[in-house]
Amino acid sequence: MEQLIGVITGGVIALGAGILTAWFTARHQQNAVRVKDLWDRRATLYLELLVNLDGTMSFVVEPNAPGYYGPSTPEQFQKRRELAARVDLFGSPAVRSLWEAATTAMGDFNMHVVEGGYLERSFNETYLPDNITEPRFLELKAAMEKAEAELVKRLRHEIDVDEHLKP
Repeated sequence: MEQLIGVITGGVIALGAGILTAWFTARHQQNAVRVKDLWDRRATLYLELLVNLDGTMSFVVEPNAPGYYGPSTPEQFQKRRELAARVDLFGSPAVRSLWEAATTAMGDFNMHVVEGGYLERSFNETYLPDNITEPRFLELKAAMEKAEAELVKRLRHEIDVDEHLKP
């Protein structure tokens, strides 16, 4: 009888351990799938932020202010709202701040370029000459490039691009 009780007890313990192991494994797999899904969403969002990184996404001022440069069409306003909402949901506060700073710097630069008459035309192509030396132009260009570089650095950090793409 003692042997039978020992066998049954051992079987119950083994069965319980198997069930517990299966439960922990399933839970771990669920968490891994969720983490991967969130990482994929964040990576997709961050790529979209860079693709849409221009002055039309600017947060610089309200649309009715004099000298406004930023979203001007309903589609641009909708795109900015959508990106901002996705950053609020999947991004970090640091990325939101850097993205706003970068788009604002680009808006400031683009507004200066347009208002300063720096754009030139050749046939059907409009371009910005590379020999402009006006101090304010150079200052705004440097600020824009710095803001974009800081944003890109932060985005790469947050999705561990450099860690996962080591040679």
